[in-house]
Order: sequence, then C-alpha cells, then structure tokens
Amino acid sequence: MRQTGYTRASTLGPIAEVVTATGGSIDRVFRRAELPIGLIESPDTLLPLRDHFRLLAASARELSDEAFAARLGRRTSIAGLGVYGKWVTKAPTLLEAVHRAETSMPHMLQSATRLVLRRRGEDVVWSYELGDPATEGRPQNEMLAVWYMIAIVRHFVGARWLPSRVMFGGLPARARRSIGEQMGADVVLCDGPGSIVFDQRLLMTVNPRLSERDGLDADEIARIFDIPAPDDLPGNIGVLIELELLGGRPTLDDIVRRAGLSKRTLQRRLADLGLSYADLLRDTLQRRAIFLLRQKERSITEIAAMLGYRDPAHFSRAFEKWAGVAPSRWRELARAGA
Repeated sequence: MRQTGYTRASTLGPIAEVVTATGGSIDRVFRRAELPIGLIESPDTLLPLRDHFRLLAASARELSDEAFAARLGRRTSIAGLGVYGKWVTKAPTLLEAVHRAETSMPHMLQSATRLVLRRRGEDVVWSYELGDPATEGRPQNEMLAVWYMIAIVRHFVGARWLPSRVMFGGLPARARRSIGEQMGADVVLCDGPGSIVFDQRLLMTVNPRLSERDGLDADEIARIFDIPAPDDLPGNIGVLIELELLGGRPTLDDIVRRAGLSKRTLQRRLADLGLSYADLLRDTLQRRAIFLLRQKERSITEIAAMLGYRDPAHFSRAFEKWAGVAPSRWRELARAGA
C-alpha cells in the first residue's frame, strides 16, 4: 500500500458549514476529492491523511481562498475532536495537556504526525510535524492543525488568547496577509513546520475546568487503539472498506484504487496471511453493524441501507449468520445488559 497516515473525519471541523456559508458547493468539493459526503456525519471514521489534504485543497479551490483552512480553523473547537480532545483537556496543567496531545495523537486521532515542543529563550515553539509524503493540500492541513493547537492552549488560558507568532512553511508570500487576518496573530513564513510561539510561563497554567471525573469510560477507551500500524495490511484495508462504506458497498476495485495496489498484489498478500477481501469485507460489515445497532435512533431498515444491503431481510439473515441472533434481538439483549 501507499505509505500514509490516518486521521479522523472530526479533524475536518465544520467544513460543510464554512464552504456553504462562503458560497461554495460541499457536494462538488467531496466529489472532486473522491470522498463520500457521509464523512460529515461520521466523525470517528478514519481516512487517509492524503485524502484529508486533498479535501482541504478542493475546498480552497472551490472558494478561491488560499486562507480557507485558517478561516475553517476559527470555527473549530477542541470538543469536536472527541475522545482525544476530552483526554487532552482533562489534564491538570497546560504542560501536561501538551504532553498528552503529543503522546496520544498517533493512537487516538492522527498517525504519521508529531507534535513537538521546543524551548527557545523565554518562549516555547510548539510544532505540528508530518511524516506523510503527500503534498497536495498540505499547507491547508497545517493551518487547520495550528488552530486546534491554539484551541488547546485557549482551554487553559482563555478563549481570546492568541500566540505571539504563528509560523507556516510551504505557503506563497501573497497568502501571508489573508492568513494573518484569519489567524489574528503575526504570521511568519518559514521553511519549517506549522508552529505557534508563546511565553513558556503559560505552560504552568492550571486547568480552570477540572472536574471530579477525569478519566475515559470503557467505550471511549476502546476507540483509542483503532488506527492501524503501517505494516498491518488487514487493518489498513479494513479502514479503507469502512471509509468506502459511507458511499455504498465497496468493490475490490474500489479498495485497490484507494490503496494504490494492483488487485493481484492485494489478493496475493492477503492469501499469504490466510485471508481474502471477502473476509475483510465481512469483518468490517460486522463491526459497523454492531456500532450502528448500538445507536438507538437507527432503524434496522436504515442500518441495512447504510451497509449496502438490498433490503432489511438480507441484512437480518447475514447478521444472524454472524451473531447467532437477529439484529433486532441483538439490540434487545444489548440494551438489557447496559
């Protein structure tokens, strides 16, 4: 497979709202990025970083706005990052929050990424560093990531706080002014990664909103370690299947196109592991079905359609073959045991 990191769809923030409010077509943006628009309603879904980059680039082109991601970032919130945001903002101090953000990001939110804090005199430079090789849309992604870093600091020091400087690499000089207007801070163009600079004394700021319940519950913990390792072929293919499911039942051709592999190569490599594409599709459908059945507002008919079944009866027969009980009965048992 092409080497890539993954990120959760939640990191896109309110992208549909911002594109639409600025006169663009979010449907066209998703089509051009070759991504299912269902991602908007599926914040925990993983997608390859290169696809995330491409979606941001398509949005910027749709609006002819080189500062699009900076504009989008102003509308983001750390709460939108789900379990990751909750874990980080439960830290007792900003220093501990920065540490949590750095160490947990590859497992909980986004892989192929490092957050690095460096001291520089009386300031600190907090950088967002990418290991993913994709280039299209990379500057837009960095602008958005920097806003999330600002949001973390704001949780501790105040909602109107801004860094003394923001640094970006890979941006055209003509974009500096418009980006600076959106960031509200001094923007410096550089050769390095996206970074924010601030007084190191802020690191000792105590969390003003600490509560008695500082941990994560069991369901939240279960979602921490679902980003596959680079050498986990079944895990990587499973992520792509789940992503494609948001636009309908994926074929093997759909998956090899997104994975950057030939059909024969993928089939051979899976066979070496004693697996087939059908095995991975079935496992992904099972996992997704259970996730959707736990959502009380979803009807069996709706879930069947979301998983690409022609009708609820086909879904019920498949689920009963997997689980030994019909989906409606599984849901009853799950609720009784809650």
